[in-house]
Amino acid sequence: MKWGMLMVALLAVLSFGATSCSDDDGGGQPEITGVRVCDPEYADSLFTKSAQGQTIAIIGKNLGGATKVYINDQEVYFSPTMNTDHSIIVKVPSETDGFRLTAFNSELKDEIRVETNHGSAVYGFKVLGAAPSITRIQGSYPRSAGDVLNVYGLNLYSIENIYFTDVTAEALDTLEWEDVVPGNHTAVADYEIVSQNRYLNSNQNYEVSSQIQLVTPSLAFDEGTLVIECAAGTVYIPYTKVPGKPVISSINTDMPIPGTDLIIKGREFVQIESITYGDVTLTGDDFTVADSEDAIIIPFKQKPTAGSGTTLTVTTPGGKATVDYFYVYDGLLLNFEPDYATDNGWGPNGELMPEATSAGIPYVSDGQFWRIKSTDAGWNWWAVMCYFRKDWNGNSFGLPGFDIIPAETPAEEVYLAMEVWDNNTDFGEEQYPFMHYQIQTIGDAQTYVFENFIQNDVAYKEKALRAIDNTQPKEQWYRHVVSLGNFDGWAGKTYADIVADGINQIRFMHMNWTGTPSTMDVMFDNVRIYYQK
Repeated sequence: MKWGMLMVALLAVLSFGATSCSDDDGGGQPEITGVRVCDPEYADSLFTKSAQGQTIAIIGKNLGGATKVYINDQEVYFSPTMNTDHSIIVKVPSETDGFRLTAFNSELKDEIRVETNHGSAVYGFKVLGAAPSITRIQGSYPRSAGDVLNVYGLNLYSIENIYFTDVTAEALDTLEWEDVVPGNHTAVADYEIVSQNRYLNSNQNYEVSSQIQLVTPSLAFDEGTLVIECAAGTVYIPYTKVPGKPVISSINTDMPIPGTDLIIKGREFVQIESITYGDVTLTGDDFTVADSEDAIIIPFKQKPTAGSGTTLTVTTPGGKATVDYFYVYDGLLLNFEPDYATDNGWGPNGELMPEATSAGIPYVSDGQFWRIKSTDAGWNWWAVMCYFRKDWNGNSFGLPGFDIIPAETPAEEVYLAMEVWDNNTDFGEEQYPFMHYQIQTIGDAQTYVFENFIQNDVAYKEKALRAIDNTQPKEQWYRHVVSLGNFDGWAGKTYADIVADGINQIRFMHMNWTGTPSTMDVMFDNVRIYYQK
């Protein structure tokens, strides 16, 4: 919201809170009667909690002449020109600005304190951390009263209630409810916070890896939901007395290179009977399940046969979990094998590498691969590249059909993906160095570009050579993705538009628009189209 619009909203909010002035307004004992947010839709509502970064209006009496405002015992800036006898406007600070939460600093108070030249006023108020989530429950089966369960998640702090409900999580996903979770509740009376590990995530926001240990109460149902109410929100996860249906939350890559590990993350990986993909079936000794039952590690040895299927399935006594987009050969654009595509041969060209050996990096590969090894002295706008076309007739590489990627899928959910080995490239800050991505459509009719150097922009935060979780792994094969919605010609378009345009040429190029010398050493394989909601 622009500043002018924000002021209009604030005036609308404050107009709801205006009260008649007594003769001693501005000189009497100050009082805070409430806090409002700057959204006119909620202008008649008072709040005792706020997210970080929220602009709020402190409403009360005799607030004129304020000298200091404190939130959580920490002084915050306010504009004297926006200070009246009835209101003070402030912005709640963020942890990334150095603001401390009471959840991790017990000596601080959950309150707003306003000091004026004629007294002070206090109002109970809590600044919230990041939204909570539960990732998994770990414990033995079958479960009964008195059993200890370990609950893992993110931001499980400032806990207000923990209980079980007899309504299933699947039903909660579809029911309409606000403050009160439906069903018959059984409270958890005995629980302990085992660990709270606070850190900056890949998007440079603070989050907390949490573990809670609880004693299962006596439950009258075999299937329901565990609910945790935190100050920042209510979260829940399925609970069953016997092994539940497995859930896959992510895989580290949809096209692993033989010799690397395929890692499946999720929950309820209990007594796994088989893992299948295409015409390959794995059992027993073919994989390892983490003690926490939330990860499966597969030393990947065998690719599925093309045409044998694109679904990966984990089967347990509790049911099946699937990944619908796995080894989609129809989406493979470049694998650097003979006659698969045509090298334009432009210089300076990267190097076609033979199959890797254990004698040197990258140690394993899926046959031939491409390497961009480039050093410059700075101010480099044209350097070593990988530049291939489907053919000289202007045709498109093959793309997955609409039965695999629905036509209406937003371009932002369709990715240019590839396996990458980054040999410790130092990407530094901002524009140094980066990759230039270029796609040319059927007949070279259009040229769409994405330049992956905007690393520090608050609204964007996309790292060079990012994995889908926005990390930059080193010295290992991993899946690098670039949303096709980032390319200037496909922003806001659909997959149907992408298919209509087609892809005839692809280029990756090392660039460096600073005066600082740089070196890039990156290997690529299995460049493809990938789909993830």
